[in-house]
Amino acid sequence: MTKRFVSYVSLKDALKTLRLRTSISPRRELVPLGRAYNRILFEDVVSSRNIPSRDSAHMDGFAVRSSDLVGATEAKPVALRSVRGSKLGVVPKKRVESGEAQTVLTGGFVPPGADAIVQVERTKASGRKVMFTRAPARGEFVYAAGRDVKKGEVILRRGRLLRGSDLVLLGSLHFENVPVYAKPRVAILPTGDELTEDIRDERPGKVVETHSFLLSRLIQGAGGTPVQMPIARDDLGEITGSISAALTASDIVLTLAGSSVGEADLTSSAIDALGKPGVLVHGMKVHRGRVMGFGVVGGKAIVILPGPIQGAANAFSLMAFPLIRAFLGLGFEQPMSVPASMGNSWDAGDRYRDFSKVVYVKVDLSGKEVSVFASVGETEKMTFLTQNDGYLLVDEATASLKKGDRVRVHLLPGLSPY
Repeated sequence: MTKRFVSYVSLKDALKTLRLRTSISPRRELVPLGRAYNRILFEDVVSSRNIPSRDSAHMDGFAVRSSDLVGATEAKPVALRSVRGSKLGVVPKKRVESGEAQTVLTGGFVPPGADAIVQVERTKASGRKVMFTRAPARGEFVYAAGRDVKKGEVILRRGRLLRGSDLVLLGSLHFENVPVYAKPRVAILPTGDELTEDIRDERPGKVVETHSFLLSRLIQGAGGTPVQMPIARDDLGEITGSISAALTASDIVLTLAGSSVGEADLTSSAIDALGKPGVLVHGMKVHRGRVMGFGVVGGKAIVILPGPIQGAANAFSLMAFPLIRAFLGLGFEQPMSVPASMGNSWDAGDRYRDFSKVVYVKVDLSGKEVSVFASVGETEKMTFLTQNDGYLLVDEATASLKKGDRVRVHLLPGLSPY
């Protein structure tokens, strides 16, 4: 049965339905430490050892007994016998006896018997003796065992996006593999007789399928793995089979085009043919991209992206991005946003004033605060996205913004340069 649009669902209600009707099953996987950068921790990481493992020197100098240097001053220095210490990384076996000063390097282990380090520049060599002109406090320049990390301590929390510095810490604790959320697989299914995968095809009426280049980067930026499906022609059986294959190969399916107002809606019919509940929302109060929607089959979401590039990007941002983030244990969240000030005025016009509006903006970082400048461009205009840096999500009740108004600009990885 062919579906046609009868009404538009609000963005708020549509996202609530998507969140409640989709089965999200995050998975755990172990990845080698060297590949854990920018992955998200599946569970808390607990240290199995101390860092440093032993008391260590915080400076190059001499390990001493602080009691040996009580009363040492510039005017009345104290001499101790110089003893060569262990190499860096070697646990010292020689004990510092009373009257001795053992050499030590920054990061080297403090030898038994010593309780303070004196900087080399605060001493003066005199034959086999070392002259000390000050009395160090007990523990001075000693980096105590467990001072940085204690055994049994939670060092990184579940849900953390791993940075390069985190990998250094995990490596110091000898983690070979790291427990992270498995990246959800997201299928991209373009539809349309006019589409071709051949970048050299310039035949009249043929359009090179390029939207997948953007969608793949957006999926990767959100934390997922893109799965490219072959182009499906405008045939109900072919589209149904392609969506079925995409459901098997992925956790989330994105259909591209094949959905419109007033024409045969093959995508909706194909989704409904595959199982319940089928299409749940098709037509949303969002400008641009009001023909966007979604269905659910076997608990998996099928996001219906409009064909025009802006509408496709908007549908991804509003629906696919939060689905991917939910698979990564981050909740059903929208792309990161930062506060900014409007650098120009913007008006929604008359036709979609009561819709949620996705307003693309250019970002200016040259001032004391972030400024954004709203742009206007046709839905099909490809250069429109390349000329902008982020977007505002303007609610249904707001039809205009004035210069100087405070807003939040969303920065979508794969689309924004920041």
